[in-house]
Amino acid sequence: MKKHLITSLAIMTSLLCASAYAAPGEYWEITSKMEMPGMPFAMPANTQKTCIPKGAENDPSKSAGDKDCQMSDIKTVGNKTSWKARCDRDGEVMIGVGEQTTSADGYDGKITFSGKSEGEDMNMKMAYSGKRLGGSCDTEEMANKIKSQVCDSSHLKTTIEWVNNASQFLSTGIPCPKQKKELCSRVRKEAPTDAEVYSAMVTSDSQINTHIAQECGMDMAATTIAVCKTLSGENVRTLSPYCPQEAKLYREEQRRKDCEGRSYTASSRAADFAKCMGGKGMGNSDEDSQNDSMPSTTSPPSASPNAETPPSAGNPAQEILDTAKKLKGFFGR
Repeated sequence: MKKHLITSLAIMTSLLCASAYAAPGEYWEITSKMEMPGMPFAMPANTQKTCIPKGAENDPSKSAGDKDCQMSDIKTVGNKTSWKARCDRDGEVMIGVGEQTTSADGYDGKITFSGKSEGEDMNMKMAYSGKRLGGSCDTEEMANKIKSQVCDSSHLKTTIEWVNNASQFLSTGIPCPKQKKELCSRVRKEAPTDAEVYSAMVTSDSQINTHIAQECGMDMAATTIAVCKTLSGENVRTLSPYCPQEAKLYREEQRRKDCEGRSYTASSRAADFAKCMGGKGMGNSDEDSQNDSMPSTTSPPSASPNAETPPSAGNPAQEILDTAKKLKGFFGR
């Protein structure tokens, strides 16, 4: 299940939680609860105080959106508003419908999404409600506060931490150009020479679909060749899936050194040396031989386009940021 698509769906379900433009607003208390079949626990309801443009509580078109999700067929009859939504990420499409009933000082709504992700059925439901608190507020100030929270990188110290949090800067719909520049500077410099950084980046791009290599304009074929040249006893386990030939040659050389350093009887020296090189007899482990023959579970990444993808625009609310964090935590982050 792709995290980017899930995040896009989560952002779409943040309807009426933030403004898409600067306008005078008023405070509302928003409560939402999300359900996803198959999750091992029920996600708790989330309540947030947020600033909504005056009059936007019954107009989903003025709510925060995401570049991967588009709304259509927005219809209002009396105090009821309905709409359709389509979220498309990397060719995976989710179709949603929403409905909301508004009163003088509040509203209740529900949204459902269904489709497939990586060939598996995926469904998501969200029930939400809003209560007018009153009091003037500035929606632009609220949007800037949300952006500041999304783009906060003060807690990141190492490049591994930057890579592990890349989706925070590349996939939320809020542009974080300063953080993106820092992330790209780090991975361009360190991925070709640091096995751990390289592995973390490839894992993030392949399993989480963060597209770090593409976003940062990296030639991954050249980067893989470069990092494979650094293969040694300290990083052989990390790089083996990406550098199978280099790992095999390294292990063969280490085995040869080990076998040449052993004592043999004159009559059986050649036979015992051959057994040792084959990983049999003489008390040495067959682990390396097994590792050499095992197929790689992760293919070396191919070259990525050098053109940078411009960050998307949008101002999702704090409520959905909390939801996205919960989702990221569940799906392996």
